[in-house]
Amino acid sequence: MANETYGGAGTATRASVPAAQRVWLDRYGTWQRFHRGVRSPEARLLKNLERYSRCVLVAGCQRSGTTMLTRLIASAPGFTRLSLTADDELDAALALAGFIDLPQVRRYCFQTTYLNECFCEYRALRADQRLIWVIRNPYSVVYSMLHNWRRFGLNELYQGCGMQTATSPRLRRTGLIWPLGPSQIEKACLAYRGKVAQILEIRSLLRPEQLLTVDYDSLIASPQEWLPRIFAFAQAQYDVDYARQIRADSLNKADRLSVRARRLIEQVALPTYRECIGLTVARS
Repeated sequence: MANETYGGAGTATRASVPAAQRVWLDRYGTWQRFHRGVRSPEARLLKNLERYSRCVLVAGCQRSGTTMLTRLIASAPGFTRLSLTADDELDAALALAGFIDLPQVRRYCFQTTYLNECFCEYRALRADQRLIWVIRNPYSVVYSMLHNWRRFGLNELYQGCGMQTATSPRLRRTGLIWPLGPSQIEKACLAYRGKVAQILEIRSLLRPEQLLTVDYDSLIASPQEWLPRIFAFAQAQYDVDYARQIRADSLNKADRLSVRARRLIEQVALPTYRECIGLTVARS
């Protein structure tokens, strides 16, 4: 690569991207543009995955702590943090889809929750690449989707992962608002169910040594126990200071949900959570 400089120690910035490729940072520099211009039934979102040897992918349902975990691993010695746009997961999406060629002098940890309906592309992982799948309780995730997320993100996730399991024509009328179409809470519950359940199929796409399922709530409660295990799986150097960076103040947000919201979560999302959370126990 002609330009393999970094804006800081272990950080890939816009300046480290070849000049001819910077046009893609402008053209697809927001998730809305990426969704309209890149995502399609024919698109290969992990087209450039093989370029990044020993990389680690972090995924799971959106709003499940994947950003926090990705950034922790990316801060480890030998890894490179991404700072090409305002969103490091979007940076990963542009690199893995082949629009940006990142320097190969270090390792990368890519957040890939954006794959959604394209999750079968994980079968392209090479033997030296790893996937960490994070599972978080549906009460916290749904609350975060409703209160801490822009409408575009929820709509995209629902269309990619939730609408397929909708049992009523009303739930498929995404262009209409409730009561003619799905409500926000219905979208969130169905999207959670569809996205979390992907791990059941992903397990058959990868070898056991390539996949680690992580219980987010257990990680937050006992970071000193879980983080060394996660870093060992990622073959990354662990520092005890990482556990001190874990915040536990997000665990009680689910208590703010309405009774109606909690009942819908228990009906739609909780059974899938219970089925999939057992995978983290099996790996522990």
